[in-house]
This record gives sequence, C-alpha cells and structure tokens, in this order.
Amino acid sequence: MFDFIFSGLQAYNQVAMFIGALICLGIGGLILGSSFYWRLHALRATGTIIGVIGKDGMYAPVYRYTLKDGQTHEAKSDTSSGWLRGKETGRVVQLLISPHNPTQARSAHDYLFDLVGVVFLVPGVWLGYTAVTAYPVTRMTWIIAGLMILYLAERVHRIIIPKGARLSIAEWRKQHNLGSGASLDLNDVKPIEQLVSASGLQQARQIQARLHRKLAPVVGLFALILAGVGAYQSIKVARLEANGLRAPGEVISLKEEFSSDSTSYYPIVRYRTDKDLTVEFKDSIGGNPPTRRPGDKVTVLYLADKPQSEAIIDRGVVWNWAIPAILLVAAAFITWLAIFMLRGAPPQKSLPGGPPQELLGSVAQ
Repeated sequence: MFDFIFSGLQAYNQVAMFIGALICLGIGGLILGSSFYWRLHALRATGTIIGVIGKDGMYAPVYRYTLKDGQTHEAKSDTSSGWLRGKETGRVVQLLISPHNPTQARSAHDYLFDLVGVVFLVPGVWLGYTAVTAYPVTRMTWIIAGLMILYLAERVHRIIIPKGARLSIAEWRKQHNLGSGASLDLNDVKPIEQLVSASGLQQARQIQARLHRKLAPVVGLFALILAGVGAYQSIKVARLEANGLRAPGEVISLKEEFSSDSTSYYPIVRYRTDKDLTVEFKDSIGGNPPTRRPGDKVTVLYLADKPQSEAIIDRGVVWNWAIPAILLVAAAFITWLAIFMLRGAPPQKSLPGGPPQELLGSVAQ
C-alpha cells in the first residue's frame, strides 16, 4: 500500500513538472515566435512621439510616422509602463509597424519581449529535463497523466465560448481595429509634459538616474561574479572534454544539503578508474526532487591525475556545457543592463521640419 501511494505521488510530481514545462515552453515559444515574426514581417519606419495614452499611472507612447509612399499614420505602442524616460514629446524612435495593423507599433530597439520569452523558456527546459531524468516512467505515470489530461480537458470545455456566442473573424478584426482601414483616436493622446509637470518630469528623471547610478555597481559586481563562475566552469568542462576519461559508475547514495529556504540532494557516485582504483565523489549538480536515485547506472567523466576532485556525471556534450553557457549568457545580459543603467537615456532629437512644440499643437487640435 505504501509503495502504491509513493509511486502515485512520484508520478503526480513528474506529470505536474512535465505539464509545467509544456506551459513554460509554450508561452516562451509563443512570445519569442511573435517577436521574431514582428522583426521579420513588420514595416520599418522612423517615428516621432507625439504624446502618450495614460491609464492608472501607465503610459503608452503614441508615434507619428511616414511610410515610403508618403502617407502619414499614428500608431500606439503595444506596451505601456510607468517609466517617464524615453516618452518625451518629439523624441525620434526607430519603429516596427504591425504588418496587420498600422495603428500598432513598437520600438525596434525594445528587446523586452525577447527577454520575457527566454525567462519562460529556461525554466521550461529545466522542468522538462528534470521530469524526464529525475523520475522513472512507469505505468503509474501514464495513469496519472491520463487523469490529469481528462481533468484539464473538462476545465477547458467549461470555459469555451458557446458556438452561438463566438465572433466571426471579420467582427473580431473590426473590434480589435485591424486591417488597412484601422485608425487611432487621438482624443486620448496627451503630451507627457501635460500629464506630468516639467518640474515633476525633471525630478523623476533625476531620481531614476540616481537610482541607476547606485544600483549599477551592484549589478556589475553580480555580473562579474557570474562571469567568473561561468569561466571557471567552462575551463573545467573544457579540460574534462579534452583530456578526461570515461568509466561506468553507480549512484550509491544521496547527500542532503540545506540552504536558507530549500533542500538539495546531490548524487554520491562510485566508479573504478583505469588504474583499478575505487573512487567516490559528490556530483556538482543537485536538485529537489533528486536528479538521480541510488542504484542508477551513470557514466563518469574524470581526469586521470585527479579522479575524485575533477570528476562529474557525464550528461553528454550539450548538457555538460549547459550550466557554463547559462552563466555566461546571464553575465553578458546583466553587464549590458549595468551599462544601460550608467549611460541613461540618449539625448532627445527632433525630426527635420518639426520641433516638439509643433507636435504639441497638432495633438491639441
């Protein structure tokens, strides 16, 4: 009875992690796919901020741009934020115009969606890898998976819109202001300078600049630590891949280690070297749930002159390099963030033939 309950809970955790992986990978893939589609198919133009649409302290910039055919359009940014920086009236922005809606645009240098997509993809890959490697796939796994699929299908069926209440494609496009005849109502567009006083705007900029200058060294130090750890791990893996030997091994136990808010289990592996020495070592990768179980057969990658201190479970070239690669990519991104915080916003520029005051007047009309 105990084994049945334990296997059921184990299968439930495995299936839940796999579903979580599918959700994260689906969301991340959808966001990155949408961003890639924008960059591949969107129209490119140079636009000027003519104002913002504000709601609940969030401001979405509105741009005016001219296409190659000479037609001028207004477009609203598809993202909004409470940041005032970068929303000054008259500011020149390189735009990506929606291929289906000329009233929707985004900055060509805005990589927020790409970052969000990666943030979802990374835990999705980790959850999927853990679900596949940390648990055995048993009959109970398939039973729990079937029950969870039935439950999710019943939930989805409950929230599906009845057929008679569904909108036609044409009506949906009309409600979302899509198509070549789409237009933007400028009545709600106000220059940021009218919504926030000049002194308030300047004060907000100064506060943001001071905060960035204080945080940038901390962010830079964190990036330096990540880069150092990533470089150390890269050198270790490179040395093992170039000069290491492989041998069959077995997980004999798990070492439990506690931190402030979690517990991790690290495999203790025993193997025999090419010199017929029996060696035990703790693998550097642990997890909760544990990624290995006592009795699991593994391949050990080790250095002949340091068979205990320089030994890892060989997970293949891709997964051996996964942690160093993630650390170095994270260090590069955080370094870019620190540089961006120190540089601040670029100087304001105006389009030829139209100073910000003329833009203020055109919006007011």
